Amino acid sequence: MKLNNSKKLGITLLLANAFVYIAFSLYNPFLSSYYSKAGLNALQIGTLLTIGPLFAIFIQPFWAILSDKTGRRKDILSLLVVGSGISMLSFYIGHSFLTFLIAASLLAIFCTSIFPLNDAITLRYANRYQLDFSRIRMGGTIGFATFVVIAGAIIKQYPTLLFLMGFFGYFVLLIFIRILPEDEKVSSSDTKEGTISVPLKEKKTGLLHIFESKQIYFMLGFAFISQVGLSFNGCFIGVYMINLGLNESMIGIINCICALSEIPVLFIINRVLCKISTTKVIIFSSLLLGFRLFLITGGNIGFIIAAQALQGLTYMTIYFSCAVFISKNVKPENQSKGQSALTIVQTGFGSIVGNIAGGYFVDKFGLIIAYRFIAVIVIIVSLLIGSLLLYYLRISKTRNAIS
Repeated sequence: MKLNNSKKLGITLLLANAFVYIAFSLYNPFLSSYYSKAGLNALQIGTLLTIGPLFAIFIQPFWAILSDKTGRRKDILSLLVVGSGISMLSFYIGHSFLTFLIAASLLAIFCTSIFPLNDAITLRYANRYQLDFSRIRMGGTIGFATFVVIAGAIIKQYPTLLFLMGFFGYFVLLIFIRILPEDEKVSSSDTKEGTISVPLKEKKTGLLHIFESKQIYFMLGFAFISQVGLSFNGCFIGVYMINLGLNESMIGIINCICALSEIPVLFIINRVLCKISTTKVIIFSSLLLGFRLFLITGGNIGFIIAAQALQGLTYMTIYFSCAVFISKNVKPENQSKGQSALTIVQTGFGSIVGNIAGGYFVDKFGLIIAYRFIAVIVIIVSLLIGSLLLYYLRISKTRNAIS
């Protein structure tokens, strides 16, 4: 009976994760091209796409703290989904920069917290019932890959349906979230699943001090610099493709290729991390991201396809490694706040730098030069963080041996 309940829970989590990303796929990949066709320039587009990251820094922690404090994670996630769905309709207010700014701000209040809170719920149950998080997360990848193509074909013919589809996507997501079991409040006395490495010497207050390992600072560093490159690409790949004479249907196909490239990674990542250290995997992925950004500037659809096919090796490996590391290195009562820290650094600061700085460089030097400049920055910073991390691990190992 227990095995059947565990299997049923796994299927429920799989479906919920699928529709988290399906709802996202129905509108987000097409926002930059939509803004571009509405007559906005690159800096305005970058500014609008930075609204979400800003709210991820200032608003998202509120939802995380509230969910951990009350233990009613499912109810709060439901509220966020309802708010996101209703906010989608505000984009029909007008087609100016100001009206888009209002709509994007309203949406960001809710949608930026959906992913970390969903991850916190999923990882908690995955750890407790020994479910494979990579397989559950695959539901999101497959759902995104399938529906982004459908959305692209529809938006090509009927661009104004973009936000209406997002509204219905969140409505369906709400149904699957309500099916999830209630996530009870966890006390600080509960034991935590997973191993802990290099514990902090003293207990402190603050978001980053909820972690049990100082290695998290390096992990968050990689999450930040990789997101700078990923966010810049996500922000301007649609504009770049429109400039090449491509349309929303092709944008949907390209995003599908991105998502499908994550599936092989999710199949093998647990086995890879058992044989190769997380440190080496993340360093390799960050450097490969720099190469991917260079590849996009080849100037035709072939180079774009090749570059976007590297999504699994340049995004999923970093995201998965950081999310699992955080889950294993915070106490159960801080799961939401742990994933929130990753969101603040990655979706927050990383995206802000990628969008705003990227928009400035695009307006000043053009898309190709901007892509190559961001690529160089990603490679240099990744090498620097990687070198510091390897040095830290070597020093820690020596200290432990002496102790």
